[in-house]
Amino acid sequence: MKRFLPLVCALALLTGCAGTAEPVVQTFFAMDTVMSITAYDSGPTDGLVAAQQEVNRLEGLWSRTRSGSDVSRLNDAAGQWVEVDADTAALLEKANAAAQESAMAFDPALSPVMDAWGFGSTESETTAVHRVPSQEELDALLPLTRDLPQVEEGRARLPLEGQALDLGAIAKGAAAAYVVDALTEHGVESAIIALGGNITALGTKPDGSPFRVYVRDPQGSEEDYLCLMALPAGMTCSTSGGYERWFESGGEIYHHIIDPSDGYPAQSGLLSVTVVAQDPALADAWSTALYVLGAEEAVARWESGMGSVAGMELILVTEEGTVYITEGLEEGLETLGEEAGYTYEILRR
Repeated sequence: MKRFLPLVCALALLTGCAGTAEPVVQTFFAMDTVMSITAYDSGPTDGLVAAQQEVNRLEGLWSRTRSGSDVSRLNDAAGQWVEVDADTAALLEKANAAAQESAMAFDPALSPVMDAWGFGSTESETTAVHRVPSQEELDALLPLTRDLPQVEEGRARLPLEGQALDLGAIAKGAAAAYVVDALTEHGVESAIIALGGNITALGTKPDGSPFRVYVRDPQGSEEDYLCLMALPAGMTCSTSGGYERWFESGGEIYHHIIDPSDGYPAQSGLLSVTVVAQDPALADAWSTALYVLGAEEAVARWESGMGSVAGMELILVTEEGTVYITEGLEEGLETLGEEAGYTYEILRR
């Protein structure tokens, strides 16, 4: 089994050339991943501490495995109404909207199926026990998915007994918005925020140029990259790929991005999806959804000019080695994977 290395699984920050300000880095572990905030302002300590405290607070609300969290209480009382924090209610509504718009390619109620594969039922991936569930088991569990949590003011519930909620595919992205608020409230205007596979740019580098990030080669090592891209101020990039968490059984590889339609690891022809969006929660959710939907559907949604995906920028890496990059990322882009056999195509509307 491969151990999950969250901070470098999809994106790596390009350091250096950030102007004259010496960066201050706050690194910590939360939401089962390594997180890092790099601030380029003078005296950012109070902001960094406040940002980490916000992430810890949100983990206390949204963790599935922490007793007493909102998500844990919702799961324990599936079928009944539970009082929840306003931040939890807001995240549930955003998760529901992404699920509905993606035709359930993103499903926050997929936990029973994820558990059957050994993904997500333990507090840490390092303690997970993976296995291949039988078709009969999946057939019994799939009816417990797709029914989304119901949300009213101050309370929520899972409609079916036996359901379980897991916000892991949207929570880290959502947390980035709270980190930005905490930093700006303490006067930090220039920072790069790396929460697992999600990177958010607060402002620009001190010299006024945009932050730049690497996008990892999903078939290479952790230090192999497909491209280097500019990340505009206020934007988040989120990457999902089957290489992040997987196990081998009977000579077959099974990854953690499950297709809600059949309960098996998604086989969409994609190796990874990077989404760049203004809303960090939606960047997180849609990188998963588009991985499930596949390149053709992702491109069609982007080209349509309608819906959430139309307002995002995408990097789609196919099993055939083609890297599709939407035109909004072309400026400042450096491709790095030609020697590894990748070909690049800019998508234009």
